[in-house]
Amino acid sequence: MKKKSAELLPYFKKYGSNCMAYTSLEPDMEHFVLDGLGYIAYVSYKHWLWACKERKIVLADPVCAEGDFQKILTAFIKKHPDVIFVGVSTEPAKVLEKMGYMVNQFGIETDILLKDFDLGGKKRAKLRQWRNKCEREAVVVREKPIAGCKNVEEIKELSKKWLQNKKGRRVEFLVRPLRFINEEGVRHFWAYQNENLIAFAVFDPIYKNGEIVGYFHNMDRYEDDVPHGTSAYIILSAIEVFRKEGVQFVALGMSPLCLQRGMKNELDNYHLPTRQSFWYAFDKLNFLYPFKGNAIHKNKFNGLQKPIYISSTNGMGIKEVFIMIKAMGIF
Repeated sequence: MKKKSAELLPYFKKYGSNCMAYTSLEPDMEHFVLDGLGYIAYVSYKHWLWACKERKIVLADPVCAEGDFQKILTAFIKKHPDVIFVGVSTEPAKVLEKMGYMVNQFGIETDILLKDFDLGGKKRAKLRQWRNKCEREAVVVREKPIAGCKNVEEIKELSKKWLQNKKGRRVEFLVRPLRFINEEGVRHFWAYQNENLIAFAVFDPIYKNGEIVGYFHNMDRYEDDVPHGTSAYIILSAIEVFRKEGVQFVALGMSPLCLQRGMKNELDNYHLPTRQSFWYAFDKLNFLYPFKGNAIHKNKFNGLQKPIYISSTNGMGIKEVFIMIKAMGIF
């Protein structure tokens, strides 16, 4: 059932602490709501070969209190028994494992903690280089809302060219589409060189108990010939603004299939062939999606890394993984 965002917003503002939670308010998502408790956002997916029987694919954590994860997951699975969960954090992953389902690490999320963030030291040396290069080349970053922008066609053209360079592919489900309206809490930062728009980034709010505690770097777009590091420079500029406001962190989002080999991030009930296939894809299939580039770029920020997970009520076979990836639009 699709819900208007106004009906879901009170739950989101109280419990929407997962970095991708804002995507759950999108009008093209479906919603399972337990009144007074929270909701789960999902999409329905069917494929003539891989998913002849319709599957429900859930994005990120249930939007509810942590203590209610099991209650809402149990109710959801009872209504929709064929479901794949993507990008859930550790606590709901533990609940799914406790309920008897296999759970595999799907990657990591990276958060930049703002209180003590600085560019000193070796680990953030590349960020300093990018910042200095952008400043030398007269890149200026300004924040302003997208609605009312006089250069809407320029924004659309920049976004169109960026997508064409990505073979026209936007990773569905994980990234919200660009909206040309002002959305509550959403922030837009624009990079100019010689007063020409060369890049922009969109940050979605992350709430806890009704207050904005962080922002999720949902999207960026840039011209082909921007100074190297412009994307990072926009994030650094936004960090300075957010830190002055008392914001706790900026979430850079997911690095799919970055499994941190050698670290104990799997839960006990995982599927070994799936883990091995993730390792293989991360190393060998970057022509489908820039798994390594995504992870390396975010690692430059030296942020807090947290594991995220995938699970399925039908077991963690390769078929389940393929259905999930196909539904996400990676290929």
